Amino acid sequence: MEAFGLPLSIRPFTREDLPRVSEIEVSIFPNPWPESFFTYNHEKAPDLFLVAVHEGRIVGYVVGEMREIMFSGVPHQFKMGHILNIAVDTGCRRMGVGTRLIDTIEDRFRERNASKVTLEVRESNSSARAFYQRRGYEEIGRVRAYYPDEDAVIMSKDL
Repeated sequence: MEAFGLPLSIRPFTREDLPRVSEIEVSIFPNPWPESFFTYNHEKAPDLFLVAVHEGRIVGYVVGEMREIMFSGVPHQFKMGHILNIAVDTGCRRMGVGTRLIDTIEDRFRERNASKVTLEVRESNSSARAFYQRRGYEEIGRVRAYYPDEDAVIMSKDL
């Protein structure tokens, strides 16, 4: 499928993808995840760790998880998706890659009966916050010192 003219496919992450995913992570984030975080999340929810591929090369990824609200240890019917990490190679930004990744992970959350999705984003990352707002996310709170050097904005969207 094409995203704004960019031929793109979305598929599940495999262990062979780790070097490229780590390369993107380190190039973008001031406090990048270590490779162990990626492998842990892949083992925990392999179907919620997706990569975007253009011409055989990974150009972005999204890592998600499901959360179920519990009261006194008893599962409640309220399920929500949580986007742990999303990144697009700087050379492929504004070409629909992030939109395709978000759309696909939201579809996966819906398939699991999630009624909401949440994420955290750096307070200073105004372009990412604007991107999420265009996708229907609303700012619902803040987490102090979420990142080693900055607070996070919590954003949420009803599915």
